[in-house]
Amino acid sequence: MAASAHAHTFSSYDPVQLIGTVTQIHPDGRCTVRCDARDWEVPRAASCLLAPQTGDTALICGPDASQVYLIAIITQAAPLAARIDTPGSLVIAAARGSVTLEAGEAVALRGARHTSLETAELDIQAGKGRVTVQDMDYLGMGLRASLGSLRVVGRSCEVVMDRISQLARHIFRLAEDTEQVRAGRIDQQAEQTVRVHARHTLVTGKDLVKVDADQIHMG
Repeated sequence: MAASAHAHTFSSYDPVQLIGTVTQIHPDGRCTVRCDARDWEVPRAASCLLAPQTGDTALICGPDASQVYLIAIITQAAPLAARIDTPGSLVIAAARGSVTLEAGEAVALRGARHTSLETAELDIQAGKGRVTVQDMDYLGMGLRASLGSLRVVGRSCEVVMDRISQLARHIFRLAEDTEQVRAGRIDQQAEQTVRVHARHTLVTGKDLVKVDADQIHMG
């Protein structure tokens, strides 16, 4: 009697395994798949990461007609465009290996709110680069740059340092209006010639003005 009941329970299942065409994608993620002139409205299985598109050929399976899922996309209507989609977070991990993203044309990373890179060492190589940031902060212990040429164009530049050292063979500086220097002490030394020329030149000292040389020419 027990064997008969077990056989009856097993035979009550009518498994479904069909291949059809995706005809509609619903807002809640469910898909309508047409198989042999019948439309099946089924949810996508968690294992099916490839997002279905209208016209794709899909495999639907289930233990009975009330529990049918879209298991896999067999062929794509547009094979040149594929999307891996999950309703929640997605982690791609290789615990003991590496992860490589490779594309024949371009690779894009987009985060609607935030994108972060965290690593012990970062290498970036490119033939040409462009960075566009509205507001940027950089924090680090040191910065070294080796450049063939450097050009900075902006409305204002402010540098606050404990010490600034500059070494150059030639320096040319042009100020169309006013250049002001405020310092506790100023020491300027030239090996050959120092020239100060203007339409009006004023040299003033509060306590002392000293001019010392082997020869002094005035006039």
